Amino acid sequence: MKNGLKVTYLFHSGFLVETENSYLLFDYWKGQIPELDAKKALFVFASHAHHDHYSKEIFKLENRCVSVTYILSSDIKKASGYWKKAENVHFIAPHESLEIEGMEINTLTSTDEGVAFVVRVDGHQIYHAGDLHWWHWPGEPEEDNTWHKNAFQKEMSYIAGQKMDCAFVPLDPRQEEAGSWGMDYYLKNVPSRYVFPMHFWEDYKMVQTYIEDKERKYLTGKLMCITAPGEYFVID
Repeated sequence: MKNGLKVTYLFHSGFLVETENSYLLFDYWKGQIPELDAKKALFVFASHAHHDHYSKEIFKLENRCVSVTYILSSDIKKASGYWKKAENVHFIAPHESLEIEGMEINTLTSTDEGVAFVVRVDGHQIYHAGDLHWWHWPGEPEEDNTWHKNAFQKEMSYIAGQKMDCAFVPLDPRQEEAGSWGMDYYLKNVPSRYVFPMHFWEDYKMVQTYIEDKERKYLTGKLMCITAPGEYFVID
């Protein structure tokens, strides 16, 4: 794995990404975090304050690695005071950039709350959408659904054509047939070597069905089939 990545699915939108030198923990809410190499740096990302993307439990990780850094969406600063107990906290707003220990972080504006992350680290480019998604709800006013469509596509225009090594992108069964529109649009516009579905509310059948349906359509990379929390993938 020296120049590759190890990706562990924790739960919902929570993933642990291990690079040659670092760990990146995204949107941890629940699930079992595996044993960590204490000699590596740990970077903890939270895309917004919603309970299924952010938990006070992340601040119990302070002593798990030689250094622990928190990169939190700016909305968390007002929504929760738990971060005040941590030593190394950075807040980042939509469409801002941050450089930490050789890591470059850029954000997009979520179509719900907070941010999406684009992270360049150890020669890899990683995208985590948070709740940046094409939200289209059956029964909602058409103007609301149109706003979400336009806002999502505008944000995608900022990364269209960029090459991601690893991407975490929502599928949401609550939206019925519209639940995959955001993933469809992402796959058509952002070339990504490995794409991990997330935010699918434990509907693993939806993930499998989507992959089987899309496998031969407009794919620039590989869709990863997640079947259970704790599953991990080693990718080059």
